[in-house]
Amino acid sequence: MQRPSLPLLPIAAFLVFALAMAAAQAQPSTTPSQLLQALPEAPATPEQAAQWLDRQDKVIHPGYLAQKQAMDAHTQAMNRIGSSNAADARTQAGYQVESLAQGMSNVGIDMQRMQSDPAYAAQVQQRLQRMTPAEQMALAQRMAAPMQQDRRITNEAKSMADDSPAATAAFEAGQQFAQAQAFNERRAREIKLWQDTEAAVAQVNARKLNAGVPKPAMEYDNIGCLAACQGQWETYAARMLPLMVARETEVLKLRVAALQKQRAWVAAELKPVDRHMTATAFGEKAGSRVHREQILAYDISAVGEVQAVSERLLDTVRRAAIVVRCGKQAVLVPGAVCT
Repeated sequence: MQRPSLPLLPIAAFLVFALAMAAAQAQPSTTPSQLLQALPEAPATPEQAAQWLDRQDKVIHPGYLAQKQAMDAHTQAMNRIGSSNAADARTQAGYQVESLAQGMSNVGIDMQRMQSDPAYAAQVQQRLQRMTPAEQMALAQRMAAPMQQDRRITNEAKSMADDSPAATAAFEAGQQFAQAQAFNERRAREIKLWQDTEAAVAQVNARKLNAGVPKPAMEYDNIGCLAACQGQWETYAARMLPLMVARETEVLKLRVAALQKQRAWVAAELKPVDRHMTATAFGEKAGSRVHREQILAYDISAVGEVQAVSERLLDTVRRAAIVVRCGKQAVLVPGAVCT
């Protein structure tokens, strides 16, 4: 018994719904600004910094891990959009090659043979050189005719001209964001910020700490440092460690202040990015493939700014946590690796 066919309208409606759902799933669920906002605040003390890490120095802070997961999901979604654009580009390239081969065949040129037979290619070159400019122009027009008539081939220049104002604006904003001058200005500002910060940190670290008791003359890990020597070191470490933690707290404040400044800069830069991504559905509403590719690159660059803040944050945490994680060992054997 033949299965009855379903009405056309419900099937069409279902397909439209399915395509809409697929498109929605392809888009990231977070904007670059939201990714930045999801980053936790830096710890205020070295003790808090130490709680971000386990004994193997791996991050265990729930907020930081959740933000990283959101970054990964965002990147994967944009990669899917990029893969779709790349597939479209490959399809268009295939159409163009087919049409070009047909056009060359129409004027008596075998494109495949030209690629594999140097002697044949040389003959074709000689034929073209014997032609007058007018004959060459006429030949070129005949060769191009199949490409111009192939409705499968997208006229990208026309697509760009006909695209929505939102897509055009996002394309132009992405170009400006990626310009070498704009990129270099952002990096120069960031580099100077951290150079100045580390110079201030160096001044703090240069101040001599006074434990109030003499530092033992013999190194703690020297084979000759026996019970009395070790006792002196324990006393010295008990007095010195709180001073080191206090100094590290001061250093942490300097780095956190710089981190907050960098974060504020990036937050301001990301506001227009969010608007463009929302207006174009991260480029998916753009009719031009060139526009879509630039909008995708725009997002990637913006997320890269968020990643830079994230890396600074984690570096600040790891540095601040060292003394607390090492405890007295930071005084007894400063160069040792401690967990």
